[in-house]
Amino acid sequence: MNKDVEEIFENIRDVVAVHQDDVAAMGKHVAQMKSELQTVGLSIRALEEASRKAEAAGQRITQQLTEEPRVTRDRAKMWVGLSLVAALLFFAAGGYAGWRYAQDGVTAEIAQLPELAKWAASKEGKAVYQFATQGDLQRLMRCQGDGWKVKNGVCFPFSNAKNEIQGWRMP
Repeated sequence: MNKDVEEIFENIRDVVAVHQDDVAAMGKHVAQMKSELQTVGLSIRALEEASRKAEAAGQRITQQLTEEPRVTRDRAKMWVGLSLVAALLFFAAGGYAGWRYAQDGVTAEIAQLPELAKWAASKEGKAVYQFATQGDLQRLMRCQGDGWKVKNGVCFPFSNAKNEIQGWRMP
């Protein structure tokens, strides 16, 4: 009976060890994507603010030009138009730069999604998911079973005070 339990533990340790890095890496990638998207959002807000300032400057120029008789109305319209075009070009360039920055970071993440989805849909992935939803995966990863002990970085199941070996429900 002990050999069966040891074999089950070895199988579970192997499954967890193989996929623990994938789950951790996926979490890091998601955090990195979130950070990059926040940066892009800040860049877009800064560009919007610059556009508003350029528009306000254009309005001030229009007001100044219409107050001075030596400047014609057509010339004022030209300066306002040029200011607006410059603001729009600045906004478009910044938006494109932000989009490219986000696109480059997200493309690598998206490339991995089919592999991760394929694994999650596999028999092994479904078993790990069921194991996790039961709460046993966290208990196993932290070596928190009744009578379990960590020695030299390895979790070993020992019998508890009642001389029983604790386990978990199979998915």
